[in-house]
Amino acid sequence: MSTSSKRGRGRGRGRGRRLIQHERNSKDMKASNEENWCGAFPDDVVVDILSRLPPKLFYRSKCVSKTWLALSSAAFPLNKNLQPTLLGFFHGAISVFRRNLGFTNISDRVHEIDATLRAFSYHDEVEIIDCCNGLVLVKCCSIEPSFESRDMYVYNPATRKRTAIELMPKVYFEDETYSEIFSLAFDPQDQSHFYVISLQQWHSPCLSYDNSFYIFSSATGKWQRGGNMECVSKVTQNTKGTFLDGKVHRVTEGHQIVSIDPKNNTFLVTKFDFPGLQFRKDLSEIGQSQGLLHFMYVNEESHRLLIWVPENGNQQNWILKHQLNLEGMHLGNVSVKNVKLHPGKDVIFVLGENGRILSIDLNDGEPNKIYYLRNPSCSSFWLYTPCFPV
Repeated sequence: MSTSSKRGRGRGRGRGRRLIQHERNSKDMKASNEENWCGAFPDDVVVDILSRLPPKLFYRSKCVSKTWLALSSAAFPLNKNLQPTLLGFFHGAISVFRRNLGFTNISDRVHEIDATLRAFSYHDEVEIIDCCNGLVLVKCCSIEPSFESRDMYVYNPATRKRTAIELMPKVYFEDETYSEIFSLAFDPQDQSHFYVISLQQWHSPCLSYDNSFYIFSSATGKWQRGGNMECVSKVTQNTKGTFLDGKVHRVTEGHQIVSIDPKNNTFLVTKFDFPGLQFRKDLSEIGQSQGLLHFMYVNEESHRLLIWVPENGNQQNWILKHQLNLEGMHLGNVSVKNVKLHPGKDVIFVLGENGRILSIDLNDGEPNKIYYLRNPSCSSFWLYTPCFPV
């Protein structure tokens, strides 16, 4: 090879290195300019801008800079375009013996979702376990080869996407009492993954009470043990709890609220004591509305619904916010598990006898509207707010 050829190759390599370095410098300069441009706005102005954007632009703006990403959390609850839109109620279950799963529509957008859960039509039994911010936790059962053939899925009726959840094997002795309660955790600000929490509870005459939880993460596709909750009383089985601020909140039988953080695999126990309240586990429930936890209690003697909220966001101190007289509304015996809070308004939905759901304004205590379920014998329902991809 001649000397001139070697020099030509050397000059070519040098030009390539300089070109690569120039591209790197250009990218760094562009990123620096974007940060400087974004930093030119005060934080309150950025929050105001983000609070006015439509959903797709809002989520794209989180990629503009680290500053905008950090401020998006403050702008999210202020953005009316991102607040949950209530489409209706899921209720009942699909069974080979009775087909009573239904969806009661209260919006003109029901055509945008799979309201009948057609994706599970080949299963003999389909039961809704939980709903959370547009996702539905579904347990299915097929008769063949046996009733023990069960599957669990997390399903998005808006996108028709479902994810299979592997059920954990149950290990307990014949003389033990065993129960398992599932909760779904999904934050619409982070649509990349979700969590399923399994609360497992044992009790036997010989052994002390055992209470532990496991967490399924869609990011890993596996269950992880969350630890033993020795300080937590038994979680009330007939209640559904709620998801707020990254935590699943459930009421226990021992005047406690247990808050499980699936992302960090931790839990917090809050003791509550409301003066004058004769607590009964089957009459209390916790929910959320407008970004606040609400503790609900049905007084059977006075037929009143009492609702407390944390004072200044502190779960150690609760104040009575609403007292609602249910007598005279022809609802029959109301179970607190069938009292649901509207996610964005001071409105509750109460399921009474004969499959009637009554919408009631909490501020004046007046009924707004009556919705009728397809099956009058349904004893449970779930509010559904869709989650569309962005």
